[in-house]
Amino acid sequence: MVYNGQGLDLTLLLWNSTVAIVAVFLACYLASFRQTILFMLVMAFMLLAGIQFVNKLQHDLIEIMGFIKLVLLLPLGLGAVLTFAILSEDKQKRYLLPMTRYINFAVIANIFVMVFAPDGDTYRGLLSRLVCIALLVWLLQEMAKVRFQTTQFERGFFIFRSSPLHWVYCHAAYRIALLSLPSFDSLQYLLLEPLSLFIMSVLYHVDKKKFPLHYYFGFADTIVVTTLTLLTRFPILSPLNLKGPYVISLSQNHLDLVFMPIQMIVIGFALRAIFKNHNQKTTLQISIN
Repeated sequence: MVYNGQGLDLTLLLWNSTVAIVAVFLACYLASFRQTILFMLVMAFMLLAGIQFVNKLQHDLIEIMGFIKLVLLLPLGLGAVLTFAILSEDKQKRYLLPMTRYINFAVIANIFVMVFAPDGDTYRGLLSRLVCIALLVWLLQEMAKVRFQTTQFERGFFIFRSSPLHWVYCHAAYRIALLSLPSFDSLQYLLLEPLSLFIMSVLYHVDKKKFPLHYYFGFADTIVVTTLTLLTRFPILSPLNLKGPYVISLSQNHLDLVFMPIQMIVIGFALRAIFKNHNQKTTLQISIN
């Protein structure tokens, strides 16, 4: 977050939120109807970021990790999805299996790596690791239900079938708590969860409700996370001199009190789903035998 002694600058928050919303909706439009143009923009931003990184002679650990994250999101994340989306239908059918394996690995690795996110010496930071593991186990069970054949592409739309709606909502609650940690200090990310859920609904309607709502979360989240990450690296500064008003920010202890009950509820939902899936699998095995 951006503070100025008195607290959070609401005018700056409004500016950053407006820019983020416009950028995400533009990316969503391009991802839905102009995938080639969006792919070219993704590669252009990656090239620009690469040039900036190379030209700077010295880098600290945070800068190196930030650049690695950008590579994972741009060419290896959204770029890979767009590359596959603009292939011919014949090539998509031919290479769907290796693409599915690639996406499965990326999804699992992306969630697992958050177990090692800095906890900021907070209780919610420590608890978020347990939430992350529970959500990961739940997701692996859902992926196993379809024998890890989790993805498909329909008219340029990336469809991920193994994140049920309850998992999506639990993941949103988990990530809101995670983004409140000091290591994720950015105004742009305040809208990450609302935008991801809203863009999921937008893609669902744009694709004429061809698949269940939660099938579009993977595509929506990829678009939103990539766009907001780009805005943190290439921020669009306000042409105006923004000064207040301010609201007093909560301390880390107060944030722990706010988010820990939410995290406990998420763990409860996740464990309930995990045991339910386990019991269903056991019942199925017994009936087969």
